[in-house]
Amino acid sequence: LTIPAAIASKILFDVSLADCDWLHGSAESLLTITNLVTVVAFRQALNAKDKGELDPISAQSYAPMTWLVVGLTALAGVTAVVPALADPTTHTPYLSGFMDLPKDAVTWGHPEPENALTVATWIIHWSSLVEFLVAMGFAWRWADLVQNPKWKGITWGLLPLHSSGITACTYHLFYNQIPLLVPLQAFLTCIGNTTAAYAAYRLAVSNGWEPPENISAFFPSTDASTKTDSKTTTTTEESPSLIGFEDLGDALAGDTDYTFLLKLFGGCAVASYAFKYGELLFDFPFDANLLLGLSIVFVPSLLNAFKWYKRSQDPSFEGWF
Repeated sequence: LTIPAAIASKILFDVSLADCDWLHGSAESLLTITNLVTVVAFRQALNAKDKGELDPISAQSYAPMTWLVVGLTALAGVTAVVPALADPTTHTPYLSGFMDLPKDAVTWGHPEPENALTVATWIIHWSSLVEFLVAMGFAWRWADLVQNPKWKGITWGLLPLHSSGITACTYHLFYNQIPLLVPLQAFLTCIGNTTAAYAAYRLAVSNGWEPPENISAFFPSTDASTKTDSKTTTTTEESPSLIGFEDLGDALAGDTDYTFLLKLFGGCAVASYAFKYGELLFDFPFDANLLLGLSIVFVPSLLNAFKWYKRSQDPSFEGWF
């Protein structure tokens, strides 16, 4: 629904979606919900595997996860419909800005622009980035548990999508003043969708899936070399230490799903407050420096890719990033 929301912001207010906080937060919350459900389901599967159970909770009954998705999606819809019925303005804050500090209390640094994201919208963006990393870590760990390295391809396939998320956050860090970041994010999203789909295809083939005959011509030929023989796959135990956000799932493995999510969103809230009000102390967010913006996007992205490369070569590798 991000695309319809972007169209609405342009037609109704003649601004991009990023400059219309109430629509922006509502639309992006759906991405967070998608990532959240993926992470919770993956987490349950890993916990079941560790306990020697045949099926995770989400496979024993689809009802809890289904109701979670329905409830969160309905809530996201309410956050868009309610302000829409209240004659909103361009910069009506998401959730009425209930988490923001009072404007009179913010007495430091530069004055905040009208199009600055609310704390709630920042939390949505931060949580999406962290959830992506946690899911990538889960996929990497699952590959070793099920003795199928094709699962690690999922981690690699998600890298451009995570970089797309970093690009969006960088765009907002500079108060949406670097236009080049918009097509860059779209490009990374397109590439990421393609690489994730290809990784999923390779995974499906490794598990015995074959495309239907009427569309098989559109897929590469599948032979024995594309399938995983669990008997010949070996793994090396990875270091148990916390070395990145992708290891957050392991670090909080003893938590329930509820406390896990509370800690995840609590950490994202702290980061959101720090970013929203901390950047006012600096000049660079107001300068719209393209080179600096691109550096903020590509340096973490390259470090993330390098980390997974090193882990693929040496599972005991401990990076600080």
